[in-house]
Amino acid sequence: MIKTENNRYTLENRLFTREIAVDADGIRTVSIINRMTGREYVKRPDAAEFQVTLNRDVVRSYNKPEYHVLDGNLVTADVLLAFEGHAITVGSTGNEILELRFKCEKHQALIHVIYEIYPDMPGCSKWMQFDSLGGQLHVSKLFFEMLNTCPGEFADAEFFKKQGTVLSQPMFAACGDEDIIQVHDMEIDEGLFVGSAVPGALRYFMVYPVWPSGISCGYGMSGADFNIYLKVGESFSTDKAYLFLYNGVKTDPGIRNRFREMIRRDLPACPDNGVMYCTWLPFLKNINETLLLDLADRAAALGFKYFVVDDGWFTGSGWEADKTKFPNGMEIVSERIRAKGMKFGLWFNIGTDYGAAGSSQDTFALDYHGLPKKFGFGGEYTCRCLASGHRDFLVEKLLALVEQYNVDYFKLDFSCISSPYGITPYGCSSTAHAYHRDASDSVIRQYESMMHVRNEVKKAHANLVIDFSFETFGTEFPSIGALKFSELHHASNMNTTKPEIVDARKIRNTLYNFCTLLPAERILGSLICLQNVNDIEHLLTAFIAAPLLAGDLRKITSENCMVISSIVSALNSLTGYGPLTELCKFRGDMHIAKQDWDGFARYSREGRGIVCLFKNQSASRCGTVTIPQLPKAVYSFVDAVSKEELGKWNADELHAGVEMEWLKHNNCRAVIFSKSKQSHPTG
Repeated sequence: MIKTENNRYTLENRLFTREIAVDADGIRTVSIINRMTGREYVKRPDAAEFQVTLNRDVVRSYNKPEYHVLDGNLVTADVLLAFEGHAITVGSTGNEILELRFKCEKHQALIHVIYEIYPDMPGCSKWMQFDSLGGQLHVSKLFFEMLNTCPGEFADAEFFKKQGTVLSQPMFAACGDEDIIQVHDMEIDEGLFVGSAVPGALRYFMVYPVWPSGISCGYGMSGADFNIYLKVGESFSTDKAYLFLYNGVKTDPGIRNRFREMIRRDLPACPDNGVMYCTWLPFLKNINETLLLDLADRAAALGFKYFVVDDGWFTGSGWEADKTKFPNGMEIVSERIRAKGMKFGLWFNIGTDYGAAGSSQDTFALDYHGLPKKFGFGGEYTCRCLASGHRDFLVEKLLALVEQYNVDYFKLDFSCISSPYGITPYGCSSTAHAYHRDASDSVIRQYESMMHVRNEVKKAHANLVIDFSFETFGTEFPSIGALKFSELHHASNMNTTKPEIVDARKIRNTLYNFCTLLPAERILGSLICLQNVNDIEHLLTAFIAAPLLAGDLRKITSENCMVISSIVSALNSLTGYGPLTELCKFRGDMHIAKQDWDGFARYSREGRGIVCLFKNQSASRCGTVTIPQLPKAVYSFVDAVSKEELGKWNADELHAGVEMEWLKHNNCRAVIFSKSKQSHPTG
């Protein structure tokens, strides 16, 4: 897949080609071909493909003097890079990795430009590494992927943000709020995705096709600033950028599922995808031993796989279990949960001094004024800096909690790096912390420390599931970066406790967007409540992503309990074979209004899955189920509750669309499908 000839390096498979040239003027991408159509995507083979500032010097991968359209000045630059050689590595999963090395003598730096290609993916990923060879190396203002690339002409293509769902202007910058850009030419029905695994507020895209760089993917340069300071012998590796080409309709779910798979290959192993129950709503901190033991029994009877004890279990004296609420400690709760066949989850605060207010003040995060950074509006608690000794404490504390309570899953919460609500300043201004220099490098170093905590704890407990919540990550929308940190990622505060404000339809619209391109099986989308009001609709809504439920389970009627347990049992029978990786929304990208029906399928590439349909206030008699990319076979569809067989259809019929009626007594239904032993369809 990787070929070399006369300082030309080609990454190529049957779907994709990227050719890189190295000469006296530097390194550049001279060709990107969509081999499915034979179309060349590179518009400027003389453009740089990365740019970085080293010790205040701008270093471009390729230098061709030209007048800049922004100010009309002639842009020139010294050639600072000398080619040192290359290496090709064959990975264990069919991937190949190309590493190109360049020496920057002026700043005593070695720069590695690294590409990865798989035999079955129409694209490649790319990242960089910087080594300090002598003196301090200051790395800043970094674009590690730059592409002047388009399926046709830029004038004919449209740019889409929010993972392809929102049309953008033809030139824009996206600072911290985007991780995937889609470019699509509707005349020829071809396009590309550019994804970034940069964490949180540091994500940055600059999309200006009138400039040589075209589409640039890098790190933030303003609010959440990016800086790295390296001593002799130290290195820094960037996050990855993903380039994925396709041909077909812009909203094709099959194309999206393939891009999902490209991302998935860089993510941690996916845990058991059974239903998770969390105690937070409606109880908040009003929990106790009697309540949780009762809820655990009920959750187990419903077939749930995880039981998570949220906030309210410890006191303010060093995170000790509250003996008033839990006279026998948390051990008895954990034991009951595990005895019932569920996994025990525990909420813990890692972002502030909540649980030990005022302690370890040397690890407080400082704001721009040099004062302790307060959490939220009230200021009762102070943010900790993860790039301080706090990260070492967290490793020890989490390991101790695992040992004491047999924890299977951690929900790690509270903001300290940045806030998804926009109420906490970025980073930390301390100059005395162990793992960052000052405010300028504090954001990236805190994210690195978050990953350090994860890795150290996982060394001792490989099967432990770690979830850094959206509050801890500091962003409102799930992203590639967040999923690389967490096996499961709690992504929002949406819930159904006040349906007059947020109902299940609104939550589905949001989850559909969350899961447009990201692997849905890892996203804990919202705390949807089951407490005898629209319970079946709420349950099926949660199935769009990794199902996360809350609610007072004592309020559910026995009839509803039977329906819920039947549906959950059916889901467990599917996920017992592995996660349902494929997602197909039946109504495209349209926003579902009250008068519209909606639905989706979650399924495996082997051909087993679940269909969920919602009538809402639609006047239609049925919904149209359209499922792409199923293996050639006949599929049997069975109602998850009644066990009634609805029919058999082959893969081509399901791709074209088949109709399914609503249940007479409900406005939603769940249907399980799998390969039929019968060779001919009857539906």
